[in-house]
Amino acid sequence: MSNVEVTFLKIRVGKRFTITIPKEVREKLNIKEGDELELTVIGNNIVLKKAMSLVEFIDNVKPKGSIKLFLEERRREVGIEEERYEELTEKHSH
Repeated sequence: MSNVEVTFLKIRVGKRFTITIPKEVREKLNIKEGDELELTVIGNNIVLKKAMSLVEFIDNVKPKGSIKLFLEERRREVGIEEERYEELTEKHSH
């Protein structure tokens, strides 16, 4: 099992059910105003997770270069989809 740091903090629910993420957590996870968080409910627990941006996702994909292969394949698929769409719409427009 990997060593995962666990931190327990108490926070208060404010007006309109808002919560403030403590500064130490914001800094540690690099959470900025406007960032999206994922909220998961597990039993009686609420888990907030920093959503990964596309850039962060691409940077974390292993092995390096596999995302490039995926994007190239997707680009080919889009081309095929567009050709098929044009074929179908041309047949129906006559």
